[in-house]
Amino acid sequence: MLAVAYIELLIFVRVLFGAMLLQNSLLSPIVYSHFLRQRYYQSTFTRQAVTVASRTLDRYASRPGNPPLVGQVWRQAKALIEKWAGSTLEPQPQPATVPRR
Repeated sequence: MLAVAYIELLIFVRVLFGAMLLQNSLLSPIVYSHFLRQRYYQSTFTRQAVTVASRTLDRYASRPGNPPLVGQVWRQAKALIEKWAGSTLEPQPQPATVPRR
């Protein structure tokens, strides 16, 4: 299952690049990212794969030879992803009803 979680992350990268190069629908990364979000909440293997991938990208972005812009872009992208992944839809409050007599 851990291998499947890593493959799902690689598929997302492929879908994202495919959308940027107009090889597949622009809606595909959005739909697949929602799928990955659900997998993240429901699968410990996916959480582990995302953690490893995030740490690896952190290491590459903060390498000494990289321009500072690379680290800044990665940190902003990571913050945006974490904000989106952590957001939930709250149920709307129902108006109070008056019982009929």
